[in-house]
Amino acid sequence: MILTNGLTKFVRLIIVLTSIVSLELFAADLLVINADIRTSDPLMLSADAIAVKDGKFLAVGASSEILTLKSKNTEIIDAQGKTVLPGFVDSHTHLNSGSNMVTGINLAGIAEKSIWLDMIAERVKSMKPGEWLLGGRWDYTLENIGLPNRWELDQVSPNNPVALMDIDGHSIWINSLAIQEANIKANSKVSIGGKILIEESSGEPNGILLESARELLWDAPSYVRDNEISIEKIERVLSYANSYGITSIHDMSTLSDLDKYKDLAINKKLFVRIFWGEFSKYSQDEDSTNNEELLNQRIDTYKFYDTVRGPLIKFGFIKYMVDGVLSTYTAALVDPYSDRPDFTGDVFYKQAEINKLVKRANDFGMPVAIHAIGDRGVQMALNAFERSGNTALANRIEHVEIIKPDDIPRFRKLNVTASMQPNHGTGVIGKYITPRVGVEREKYAYVWNEFLKEGARLVLSSDFATSPFSPLIQLADAVFRESPDGSYEGSWYPEQALSFEQALHAYTQIGADLAGWGDQIGSISRGKYADFVILDRVLSKPVGRELKSAKVDKTYFAGQLVFSKN
Repeated sequence: MILTNGLTKFVRLIIVLTSIVSLELFAADLLVINADIRTSDPLMLSADAIAVKDGKFLAVGASSEILTLKSKNTEIIDAQGKTVLPGFVDSHTHLNSGSNMVTGINLAGIAEKSIWLDMIAERVKSMKPGEWLLGGRWDYTLENIGLPNRWELDQVSPNNPVALMDIDGHSIWINSLAIQEANIKANSKVSIGGKILIEESSGEPNGILLESARELLWDAPSYVRDNEISIEKIERVLSYANSYGITSIHDMSTLSDLDKYKDLAINKKLFVRIFWGEFSKYSQDEDSTNNEELLNQRIDTYKFYDTVRGPLIKFGFIKYMVDGVLSTYTAALVDPYSDRPDFTGDVFYKQAEINKLVKRANDFGMPVAIHAIGDRGVQMALNAFERSGNTALANRIEHVEIIKPDDIPRFRKLNVTASMQPNHGTGVIGKYITPRVGVEREKYAYVWNEFLKEGARLVLSSDFATSPFSPLIQLADAVFRESPDGSYEGSWYPEQALSFEQALHAYTQIGADLAGWGDQIGSISRGKYADFVILDRVLSKPVGRELKSAKVDKTYFAGQLVFSKN
């Protein structure tokens, strides 16, 4: 009897110890409770608590259930009702040019050219003579007094070459030193679609380079030197992304940047997932799809997966441009511009040329993203995808700012994603959109909701640095369709607005799907990597204008805190 009692106590002790070990083994590393969680997962759109273990969501549900997963070592965050969202996937960015805004000069939202010049004069005071000043985001349509010129820059920066991208990213404003450094002449040869603007009285370049003419500058050795993005600049712009809740991006920068991303990943310092697309120049033979061995080498080289943090880097698409932008009349339209009735804009490829490029890439299994803003450009892109015949790949058209109504159903039919930027749409309200295309055509501008009604796939992004990096600003633009600068009163074609849930899904899960990572990230779902954002407030249901002032309080990447406002 004594032996039996002793054995019973021993067994009970073993059971208790085993329970403790099991609890520690399966307990969460982090709990977030009492939250307003919008998951982007259609199987469970909302919850109030999450559990994270080993970088993944262990459970999603009610706080009472999630609390059973705690142990003495579990970190517990009481969100006090604040909204929690999936980590944002920005599906169209240019981090290289974005880094120039962060480290150079940012003129976004400033209407007066005189203030631009004052800011430039102040900025060059801290620079060494001969050092390039980069950045930009100037918008000449705000003040509406015409394009700036080189001589205005010369007055405020006589000793530093200056190259500032406009708000659309399709024009560069440069001074005389920059023209000299790049050896740009009035008769310098440029690729199709490009143009060196000339000052009439002198016959000399006036300091504005449009479209492919920008390549003259990019090839200048001293510009390449100063534009070369360093690890430090990359870390700064990636931290900037995290501060807005961005945990994944589709980037269209350079191979040298990609090498630096990989270095950060190897050293466990990369906290943004990079889905990279190669931007091809205008030659048929300059992109890697012309060389199967090179293409496969790049695919293999730029693939990085971490068992703890998940997918980090992937080379996944080729980007082409078939036209420019509406603001400078370089977008290609079917019918003439309303304010230039003799002009429809030029395309950068013949239809047969873009057909060949798309088919070549698709035949290699490589998706294609085509920049097309005007309705003729969009038609050309759709024609190329139709000719390719590959509806299984994640092909996409970037921007789609104006479209012929008959072309909208073609997106679903061809399984082409409409990749659009909400702030591009709101940014033209009350400004140049109506003069360029007229009232009848503008009904088919930025038709986000129309794509969803037709069953097409819609993905949202920023096109940083051409518009604000903040997904919350972009989401508010998608939901309210209101002018950010008060140029227009009320909602512009409100039938094209999205619900918050639609916009959030397009800014998270769809971007993850396009990268081939949809089963690993993109929503707050059990088993996915724990990329999530805690806002500084609770969003109402339905979401109201508090969205316009909401900020990111904390950002988590694979369960690791990578940004905190406090």
